[in-house]
Amino acid sequence: MNCVRISMRLLAVAASLLVSACAPLGPNSISLTRPLYNEAVQQTEAQQLLLNIVRQRYNDPVMFLDVTSISSGSNRTVNTSLLAKIVPSGKDEFTNGLGASYGESPIIFYAPNTGEKFVRQMLTPLDLRTITLILQSGWSIERVLLVAGESMNAMRNLTGTGATASDKATDERDYAVLATALRDLQRNADVVVGVEASAKDAPPSLTLIFSTAGKASPAYQKICRALNVACDGRTVYLRQGIAASAPNGDAANIATRSMYAAMYFLSQGVDIPPDDAARGAAVQNPNTGLMAGRSGLFHVRTSATEPQQTSVKVFYRNAWFYIPDTDADSKVTFALMSMFLMLQAGDAAKITPLIALPAM
Repeated sequence: MNCVRISMRLLAVAASLLVSACAPLGPNSISLTRPLYNEAVQQTEAQQLLLNIVRQRYNDPVMFLDVTSISSGSNRTVNTSLLAKIVPSGKDEFTNGLGASYGESPIIFYAPNTGEKFVRQMLTPLDLRTITLILQSGWSIERVLLVAGESMNAMRNLTGTGATASDKATDERDYAVLATALRDLQRNADVVVGVEASAKDAPPSLTLIFSTAGKASPAYQKICRALNVACDGRTVYLRQGIAASAPNGDAANIATRSMYAAMYFLSQGVDIPPDDAARGAAVQNPNTGLMAGRSGLFHVRTSATEPQQTSVKVFYRNAWFYIPDTDADSKVTFALMSMFLMLQAGDAAKITPLIALPAM
């Protein structure tokens, strides 16, 4: 009787295991694998962008390899066994076994971005509609203009001009000072940024609409003098152009960078290992410190050993390049570049050839 009860219990355990084995695998596999794939793709995208910025610091060719799709199959098996041996002495012997296995077979598809469409998008100046979309999402207008702007009303956006901080504070024709003044108004919600269609077949204009409080602020007066527009409270239109506009009007010119040019601009904030600088592999830029000091815009450090506590890091030319996790400004600028890249790069899934590799 005892052996029958024990056998029934073991059979019940085996049945429950078989029932659990028949439970849907799909939902469980999604909860297990999707966050991991998401994190892996996000981290490698960040590493690839940083790698290409570092490459530009060395004047090396850039290359983007996109993950176009991930195909994954999974399976699960559970095996149970029960053996009973009844001997005349009355001492029954039981042997049971339990086994389980889980397998996953992912296939990852890569597409090198080498097509003409992608190259043109990387070399085409950023559209003012893209700039407006970013600004209306809440990004700092100062940071956006420093990264994506080439000039405004003939004021060049340079890494550094040699002027001191006190000189720049009073320089009404300095690009960075203008960007800071716009940020002051944006921070107090005294300026609204939009986009407006221009004449037929002409590029759209980026519009600056100032509040009543904003029009009375010193920052507004500084903006008007820098852009050479009338300080009468009218909407200011920023149009694609490289020259200075006519004085006392309501329009000024702005020239935007391409994604390639923006990456090259930020590459000037990349530190170089001393050995590379000594042998001329890359020239140590005297403006690197100015780049890092300009509102902490962007600064990539280097190390001979793998750094810890980083936001993103990449190994290149026998050295580590990284952004510390504590460098909030560089992290935000890097995230902005990632956003621009997603908006500008187009649909990589349509680019051929594809490379399919089984994940090991």
